[in-house]
Amino acid sequence: MKSYKVLFVGSPGSGKTTAIRAISEVDVVDTDTKVSDSTIKRKRTTTVGMDYGKLTLSDDAVLHLYGTPGQERFKFMWDLMVSDLANDASALILLVDNTRNYPFKDIDYYLSEFWDYIVKRHFVIAVTRSDLQNEPTEADYQQQLKNKGIIAPIIFIDARQSIQVLDLVSSALSQETHNINWTEVSHRVAKTEISKRNPDPNSPQFEWMRKTRDVPKISIIEAATQVRGILGATHINAQKEVTETSVNEKKYNDLFCSLSKIADTVEGKLPETELIKSISLYGPYQDSISVFREHDQSLGLITKQTMTHQQIRQQADDLLQWSDNVKDSNEA
Repeated sequence: MKSYKVLFVGSPGSGKTTAIRAISEVDVVDTDTKVSDSTIKRKRTTTVGMDYGKLTLSDDAVLHLYGTPGQERFKFMWDLMVSDLANDASALILLVDNTRNYPFKDIDYYLSEFWDYIVKRHFVIAVTRSDLQNEPTEADYQQQLKNKGIIAPIIFIDARQSIQVLDLVSSALSQETHNINWTEVSHRVAKTEISKRNPDPNSPQFEWMRKTRDVPKISIIEAATQVRGILGATHINAQKEVTETSVNEKKYNDLFCSLSKIADTVEGKLPETELIKSISLYGPYQDSISVFREHDQSLGLITKQTMTHQQIRQQADDLLQWSDNVKDSNEA
């Protein structure tokens, strides 16, 4: 039997698990667990290992669907999947959440991380959640890729809609699946979707729908302070003003603002310097003080000394991506 494989990658909450569930004919094997980090801003659960689903294409062909965890802290699973489980995949689909403050940064990041894998396979970018945020537009994404000298299809989809996901996958596999009757496959997938709308209360599908119901809206500071290891957080706008904080001591908030201003001063003195992304202060037996910056906002964090800079940065990056207090972020 002929086997095809597709690998889904993308940021937390971009829709990887949802897309695989939309077209898989078997109960999706997932490794979701309760959120204990910055993704609490957007999700109740997060993938810590991998997602796997399967779809029969014909009597002698089957499609295997793999999804990676979104967070960099599970990068060991990325390495395992590209070197072993999905090493012979035909295509990589990068899901990009259009509601992130800096979706182009996600493209840059995943292109960098998976480039050696991408260049040997069909590559498609699928933009999700555009029903909630209609910018950047398709033209914006195309221009971004053009600036990088990359040619790739960009498709806007609703990862919950099985036919849209199937069209995405068939596009990614179009050069290899000439003998597949995609119309017949679409008909089967559509029938399966109807049955999934009212799942048995005892089924995995029902449990997944229960766990992924709408997440209560919380602020960037509320999300930060629920991350293990973060003791305090302060959000700063482009004018270096505190917009929200969980830190009661004024000296810390003044320090956060001062560190962000110092970075501005250095950039002004050395215009060829790229944006200074972070400044951290460490003591041998003290908690860490860090400021993480974007062009239009900064996030100050007080963290336990047991957290490494990489761990702190991973959390800060997602928190800044999901902040509700920025404007014109997509210009970055």
